[in-house]
Amino acid sequence: MPPNVEVEDDNIRPPPHYRPGGPAQIVTADTARQGPSGGRVLMMLAASMVAIGLAWAVLDIVFTHMH
Repeated sequence: MPPNVEVEDDNIRPPPHYRPGGPAQIVTADTARQGPSGGRVLMMLAASMVAIGLAWAVLDIVFTHMH
């Protein structure tokens, strides 16, 4: 390591407790999810893609028939 270089310590914390003084939570890969499943997000993405396609089609029809 080059001189005058400091490395920060890792910020490792114990897992949170269900209740004060109780055992620590067991956090596994399937319980560490940050939010609900992405079904609503997928529907919004699909609806926005359909809306963009409709807008494109309307603009294409309008501007190709103006000549």
